[in-house]
Amino acid sequence: MSLSLRTTRIAAAGSLVALALALAAAKAAVTVAVPCEGPPVAYPAVGEPPAIQVLYYDELGPRWAPPRCAGWQPANVAFLIATAGRFHHTGGVEEVAKRLGKISDYNEILYWSHTRQAWRPLMPEAFALAGPDPEKKRGDFTAAEMLAGDPRYFWQSASGKFAYRVQVRESDANRLVIEMENITGLQVLFLPVFKPGDARMLYFIEREDGDVWRYYAMIAVSGPFAAVVRSGHESFVNRAGGIFRYFAGIPMTQDPPPIRGNG
Repeated sequence: MSLSLRTTRIAAAGSLVALALALAAAKAAVTVAVPCEGPPVAYPAVGEPPAIQVLYYDELGPRWAPPRCAGWQPANVAFLIATAGRFHHTGGVEEVAKRLGKISDYNEILYWSHTRQAWRPLMPEAFALAGPDPEKKRGDFTAAEMLAGDPRYFWQSASGKFAYRVQVRESDANRLVIEMENITGLQVLFLPVFKPGDARMLYFIEREDGDVWRYYAMIAVSGPFAAVVRSGHESFVNRAGGIFRYFAGIPMTQDPPPIRGNG
């Protein structure tokens, strides 16, 4: 082999390595702004639609490392949805905690189905649980129960039937930090699609000034098929918009939805 050919091949190999490192660095550079650390979150003005970002596995990379303040472990995240918005609220955190604890009202959370061109319930059925056992049904939680900071549990049907843990991690007169995660899994044809802990949610609801409040949600869904999930953008955005409206007390069917679609 001539020296010039060897040099060319070495240079080409070096370029490929450099490209691979650059691509890895680009993936590593994907960050998700959260209220508890890092750069400030960009919140739209009151009355404007929430800003909703959807990121997939090929953008986050393998073993995505969440912000440290989330308290989550790295995972192969299929998709991540971050929502930021502002809303008017003349009450305090107790009213927000009441909405959180009124599990039976979760079936009133609507999202716009861009395929059916209609408002659909995000959770057709939901009820509170007395503990992690999905068979132990109970009445809704009070605001005081939610603000106590103990784990609470509920069952819901939304793209599968799951039991969830919900817990207020932090609370004061002007701020709530809420965490949710699934505690039951889902199998399809005996294959595990979701394991307990694969769906994780973190909500920050805090007073900015007077009756102006900020809402931030980060939803991360992992699973064994994370690397092949790359669809559902409109559905993810509209569902996230419905959850924002529920906590903000905005009418569910208020037009326009985040993404209307063409049917």
